[in-house]
Amino acid sequence: MSKGPGRYLMIAFAAATALLAAVVAFNANVDPLGMYVSGVHKPAMYNRVRLLKAYEARRVQPESIVLGTSRVHLGISPRHPGWTSLYQRRYNLAFDGATTKEMYAYLKHADAAGNIRHVMLGLDTYHLNATPASLRPDFDASILMDERHALNPVRMLLADLKLLSSYGTLKESIRLLEADSDQPVWYAPNGQRLGEVYFRRPTENFVTCGPRCYFDEIDKLEVTFKLGWKVPQKTLPAVQSGPPAEPDPITSLGYIEKIIEYCRSHDVELVIFLTPSHVHQLELDAATGNWWSVENGKRGIVELLARDARRHSDKDAIALYDFANYNRVTTERLPARGSHDEMQYYWDSSHFKEVIGDMVLDRLLHTGVQLKSQVDDFGIEPGAHNIDDLIARLGSGQREYRAHMYSPDLRNLSWQGQSSHVCFHPEHRAVQ
Repeated sequence: MSKGPGRYLMIAFAAATALLAAVVAFNANVDPLGMYVSGVHKPAMYNRVRLLKAYEARRVQPESIVLGTSRVHLGISPRHPGWTSLYQRRYNLAFDGATTKEMYAYLKHADAAGNIRHVMLGLDTYHLNATPASLRPDFDASILMDERHALNPVRMLLADLKLLSSYGTLKESIRLLEADSDQPVWYAPNGQRLGEVYFRRPTENFVTCGPRCYFDEIDKLEVTFKLGWKVPQKTLPAVQSGPPAEPDPITSLGYIEKIIEYCRSHDVELVIFLTPSHVHQLELDAATGNWWSVENGKRGIVELLARDARRHSDKDAIALYDFANYNRVTTERLPARGSHDEMQYYWDSSHFKEVIGDMVLDRLLHTGVQLKSQVDDFGIEPGAHNIDDLIARLGSGQREYRAHMYSPDLRNLSWQGQSSHVCFHPEHRAVQ
């Protein structure tokens, strides 16, 4: 029998194929990224939540989902009995830093995986703008299905093989086998990030420096987020290979409209809500010169829904609830500085606790199941008929808050090691 180069190539190819198959089988069995099994401690999946949720949507095949950022990821629980009474397969499809373009992509993916009948869309006020839409660096379109395309099974198989055969996944598998498995799991199989577990980890700043200290730290980070684009960078940007990506011609608000259009065309019930962050977030917007975007954003979403209602006059209008204003919940007083007392409603100025999430779901679901007593001024319904009045009430709520509950500590926020120079003052009128 010939022992020429062809035979050796065949042997080498067979050996490589066997090795690759072994790597795929090993990674699939260990499953370090939570692609196939959830509810167990896998450190790698916490830093790949977009990937994890793409796979969980395939596994859960939800009928009803909630979309949003980390606020919704933490605060909205699929265990709410009003939600469980309506839909058997529920899933929290929110993730940290989600953009409206990403929410649209994950909505289509979840609908292709299951058969979505109901969507709750949780928007932060910064989503309501006319700037070009964006994607985060860890967004990967190759792991997402696009509606109900016939080739979706093939695309998903290729995506699986790409991940399972990668060296990075292999390293995470080995790291998982070496890790301490006796760790609290703060990611629930229903998609919610469990604040009661996450924030109370012994190494978390919420525990080590205290809830009030942690609240102040997040406020300082928010100043960085809201002012960073206005300040020249101290270091040169990294060298970019290839031409810069063209900006998306569709805006952030435009992708909200695409979500609305998708739900209309696929007969999916949609309800939209503005998330109930603490009013420190509104105060930071005012102080950093972004108050106009809050007002314009609220007008923008109302106008968008009014156009939709005119186009679909034969159907029910899409409901909008605004929790992002000055009310008895969002103006909760902060603990004294140095105190280790927790707030009732908030982990920090951005993230609300599940108790607030339950109040939000009480309003959104209309099932007659209410876990919490209603607060009269929590969750208003903006529309074309009352938006001017509600914007005026937003300004008066700000003045009343500054007159009676204003925190002077806001004036001393530091940004990048220096005074932030943001104009916090009780008498300062930020609304133009």
